[in-house]
Amino acid sequence: MLLGGLWHGANWTFVAWGGLHGVYLAVERWIRDRTGIRGEPVRWINRLVLGLLTYALVNVTWVFFRAHTFGGAARILQGMFGFATDAEPVLATIYMIKVGVLIASIVATQWLMRDRELEQVVSRAPWWLTGLVCAAMLFAVIVTQGSGTAFIYFQF
Repeated sequence: MLLGGLWHGANWTFVAWGGLHGVYLAVERWIRDRTGIRGEPVRWINRLVLGLLTYALVNVTWVFFRAHTFGGAARILQGMFGFATDAEPVLATIYMIKVGVLIASIVATQWLMRDRELEQVVSRAPWWLTGLVCAAMLFAVIVTQGSGTAFIYFQF
């Protein structure tokens, strides 16, 4: 994972990004080996808690991918956790609402489709519902487009 981070860029923040992912994987495997737990958690509350934990850890890790320095990463993390009293909001409230709705939609869809196959669900659904879902996804893509056109890998 460290090499994967280094592959993404010649900066120590990329190495930290890869290293944190590696630490998360190692801790997860260590816990599974010590507890004997294999496969997915059975109880829905365990799945929910582990899913939210994974989401939170990955969000913290991606700060190092985007930050140019460790100082910049520290400032972002302080703002994320409410410790930067002078921090300015990155997104307007309307964008935060959009992101929240989209994340909730993605989580709900993943939760519902976890033990199902898309082909079976679509074949059983009425045609108009499939069209409505496709139209909603297209609408979501259109309304969430930002103004930036930069492709992150152009900087390498």
